[in-house]
Amino acid sequence: MNLKKTFERVKLVLVNILKQVLSQILTLALSVFVFKLYSKELWGTFAAYFIYINIINIVTSWGNKDYLIREFSKTPNQIVDNFYLVFNSRLVLLLIGVIAVFFVFPISCFWYFSLWIVSLYISQSLMVFWIYKRDYIQSILIEIVSFALLLLALYLDKITTEKLVEYYAYYNLIRTILYTIMYLPELKRIHFKVDKKYLIAAVSFFLLNMVGFLQSRADFVIITVFESAENIAVYQIITAFFILIHAFGTFLIFPYMKNIYRLQKSSVNVFQRFVSFVSPLIVCFSLAVLFLITKYVYGFDLDFDYYLLGFLITFPPYLYTVKILILYKENKQDFVLKTGIIAIVINSAVSVLLLYFGYGLKGALIGSAVAQFFTAYQYLTHFSKKPD
Repeated sequence: MNLKKTFERVKLVLVNILKQVLSQILTLALSVFVFKLYSKELWGTFAAYFIYINIINIVTSWGNKDYLIREFSKTPNQIVDNFYLVFNSRLVLLLIGVIAVFFVFPISCFWYFSLWIVSLYISQSLMVFWIYKRDYIQSILIEIVSFALLLLALYLDKITTEKLVEYYAYYNLIRTILYTIMYLPELKRIHFKVDKKYLIAAVSFFLLNMVGFLQSRADFVIITVFESAENIAVYQIITAFFILIHAFGTFLIFPYMKNIYRLQKSSVNVFQRFVSFVSPLIVCFSLAVLFLITKYVYGFDLDFDYYLLGFLITFPPYLYTVKILILYKENKQDFVLKTGIIAIVINSAVSVLLLYFGYGLKGALIGSAVAQFFTAYQYLTHFSKKPD
């Protein structure tokens, strides 16, 4: 009986981890596909569009997932009502997101970018259902099936930037339709009420999501302004792998999150030291995998400096991963938010300065590394001032 429970827990953890990284893995798979069949330039142009769509999606989402998970837990008998209240209250943000298409993207693809944004709005809204219900396997199947259809369409057609945007918009539409069918029983109970206080109530969740996003991608946003499409493509691939290496730190502690919240701080610190001890091995192994993939899958070489900078970027988060959970446990998200905002400013300032003086991709990576060391320093000194 205990063995069965353990197996179920391990399966749940592994499936959840897969779902968390699946989006990143599928994006990397798409980049390989475009690299091999078309060109770096095509992927670089699309990657720039992709990052700006993600920013718009964070704004239109407005922390709804984290807010609703909390509300679902408080009032499980009002799940559908709360879903529609939040969904309807954010529609004004969706309208702003669609209007932004006029100013950010080529007008020739307006309808496809709009379809992409609207589809993400709906599918991201429905995410709260599969998280709350733990429908991880069904969600993974939807993602894989819709992505397979995208690759098939791209393979059968001659792709330009406009065509890639068009097919990616349809891909998101298919995902959205499948998720909608999956949760049709809940969605049938539709209503059009709004919660006027929601945008204020969820602002902290929005800020944490936006800061978390920019903390790891501010340098990439800046790269899209300064560099060529080919360099943008290479940088997107490198940083996507770095983000995955970051994520491994969360995977290490995910099975023990409940215990971490319950343990005394001294015991949690022991666990943090263990994570810090094994992290150099994890990071070095992951960077070795990155070397093999860039050389033999993508077909381009990076000099040693990129891997050294990769280590300096991906190692520091392991030093404070558990400490962030302690701050959440103590309801001190404001420290996490403040530290993240300062890190974004540092990353942006250093990246822009070094890019201006011609340091290229390495300059942007240096900006990211400096921001990560600042973040680690802030967390480590914050806790060193407090007795265990």
